[in-house]
Amino acid sequence: MRARCLHDALERLTAAIRDVESELAAMKAEHDPLASHIFVSRRYYRCANDTKSGKRRETMARLSFNTACELGFRGSLDELERLMGAVARR
Repeated sequence: MRARCLHDALERLTAAIRDVESELAAMKAEHDPLASHIFVSRRYYRCANDTKSGKRRETMARLSFNTACELGFRGSLDELERLMGAVARR
């Protein structure tokens, strides 16, 4: 009796694992435009040759922030700069 219950539970678990794996595969196949934008912006931000005043990076961060907001980013400019690897302001 118990062996049958255990076998049924294992079958349900196996089916659930297959469902989760198929959903993960579907999620990996889809590209998130916001995540892609942040990834590319991070690379450009870190490789930018900046001036002493930091205006070039500040301008890049603001332009990136505007694009990120259009793609659904709900954070602030400071949060986006943190994601891009900027040094915290003092």
